[in-house]
Amino acid sequence: MTLLAVGSALLAAVRRHFVPAVVFVAIPYAATVSCTLIKDWVARERPQFACASVDASGFSFPSGHAVGVTTGFLLAAVSVTAFVGHRHSTAILLLAMSLAELVSWSRVLLGVHHAVDVLAGQLFSGGWLALAALLLTRRRTPRPWLPPLGNEGSARARGPSVP
Repeated sequence: MTLLAVGSALLAAVRRHFVPAVVFVAIPYAATVSCTLIKDWVARERPQFACASVDASGFSFPSGHAVGVTTGFLLAAVSVTAFVGHRHSTAILLLAMSLAELVSWSRVLLGVHHAVDVLAGQLFSGGWLALAALLLTRRRTPRPWLPPLGNEGSARARGPSVP
């Protein structure tokens, strides 16, 4: 997930979109750290199934994989959609959501999480994604104390023409 976050941030930074670049790195990091804090606070033991396919350590609630892949895949998809048309954007976002679902719910099939752990991880991720959406779509407030950039010779900067 780190590679997806850094790659998304680099794509945004190359286009000189610095707020999205920071969001693409900060949101997955904050989601992962806060998930770890919640795991330690709740301290829910992992399921003990004799048929579990893998051995996992640590606490189970919420699922760190669900948090990581949901925030990581969806923010990476948002980053890529800046370069493609609307029809392709929808397909990319659907693919990212599908992959996040598959990875998240595979943790239940592997026997290392209860279903509620995965669901809580995805809902928790949804909160972080909502914050990311808020930060990515906020409008810049005009700053009247700063001069306009690059508009010195334009008609708008000179004001309306008087006949």
